Amino acid sequence: MHYTPPSLPRADDPRWLIKTINSRWRYTVPAALGITAMMVTNASAPVIVGRAIDNAIASQSLADLWRYILLLAAVMAVGAVGGWFGRGWLSKGMLTVGHDLRMAVTGRILDPRGVGGKRYTPGELLSIASTDVKRVSNAVMLMVFPVGYLLTITYVAYVVGSIHLWLGIAILAGGPLVVFGTIAAGRPLRHTSGKRQKALAEAAATATDVVEGLRIIKGLGAVDVVSGRYKEASIRARQATIRANASHAKLDATTEALGTIYVIAASILAALFAVRETITVGDLITIIGVTQFVITPMTILGKDIAANWAPAQASAARITRLLLEPPLFSAYLPAPTFPTGLTVIDSAPPADLAQIDRAQALVVPHGAHLFEGTVLNNVADDPSAARAALEVAAGQDILAAAEREVGEHGAGLSGGQRQRVALARAIAQDPDVLILQDPTTAVDSVTEQAIAENVATHRAGRTTVVYTSSPAWKAVAE
Repeated sequence: MHYTPPSLPRADDPRWLIKTINSRWRYTVPAALGITAMMVTNASAPVIVGRAIDNAIASQSLADLWRYILLLAAVMAVGAVGGWFGRGWLSKGMLTVGHDLRMAVTGRILDPRGVGGKRYTPGELLSIASTDVKRVSNAVMLMVFPVGYLLTITYVAYVVGSIHLWLGIAILAGGPLVVFGTIAAGRPLRHTSGKRQKALAEAAATATDVVEGLRIIKGLGAVDVVSGRYKEASIRARQATIRANASHAKLDATTEALGTIYVIAASILAALFAVRETITVGDLITIIGVTQFVITPMTILGKDIAANWAPAQASAARITRLLLEPPLFSAYLPAPTFPTGLTVIDSAPPADLAQIDRAQALVVPHGAHLFEGTVLNNVADDPSAARAALEVAAGQDILAAAEREVGEHGAGLSGGQRQRVALARAIAQDPDVLILQDPTTAVDSVTEQAIAENVATHRAGRTTVVYTSSPAWKAVAE
């Protein structure tokens, strides 16, 4: 069974996305508090300046002015600290949720029972495990910044209402109108961004599949055909991106227009009250200042929802679909029964070999893959265990440079070295039952003989099955 982090909800949960982005609330709650503190203190700057004008400058009191300056510095310092910690906690939340999602997705992909249902290409799986996971983890910010935006808007409405009740009501009523207007303007972006994301994923998947099968494509003489298909996918991605960028530009223009209208209207009303001496000059500066500040939270709130929520929904649908795909086979098969010691079978392994329960036996296919990193890291976490396993695999020449990087897919090693590193990785696991498929086809006969003898000696008393026609393995078989 594949691993799913306990912090994540079940993939069939209808509220999977909202529960996922809120799954690390221990990070997002303090992040929201820190971000809110930063926004509220920034919004308090015009309030302090307005009071300083009325109480210190108007009375020409230098002592009072210094007190207001020190108060402003203290408030800004609190905001800076809150913002620093808030962004730090937000970063931790996003990274942790992203890690949880990658563990769930890669765990499903690597499930030994396979992925049934829809046939996924390597490129599609890569796109889900990278792009879609990032889109969902980016949506974690929607659990943080909107809280600060809403509380800041409420705070500004309270400040303005304490100066003039009707102005405060106008601020409080106008804020949601601007937010809803921004969200409405973002509907085309939600539509086009979903198509852009799908087109980009298809282009990336095509490119990955081409690279994965490049040798086969060249051998078939199908380079021109495949290039044409990738070109078509790239053109579709470009056109979808252009349309999405156009929608984003329209959203920016709409939000800027709504914000400008809002600020102008609030400033005109405040100026009229100041002329009639209903409010003071300091109150006028306070109202204009906080209005100028609050327009950013209002417009960004709508833009964040429009720009992040829809792509996250599309990505969540792809992730949950993969997680819910049925396995290729419903149950594991028991490990085949063989006598203790080394058994050689001169035939191809059965097709259902991949269905064997990994808790009972370790099955090592002929085409084992290596990962980027050092030779030792590819064998085992414990360096001493890795070196011992390499010695069993006759890898003395490899041990001389065991700390070097193997490169992508082991490109820095020869074919025989890659095969011996893969064999050493299986030896280091020390399973009760080890099943190997043609483990020494890329090495010379002398090295093959040494490997066969080493494996037979090292695994004496345990079951080892080798599917091969090699005389070297048959010579040491029991």
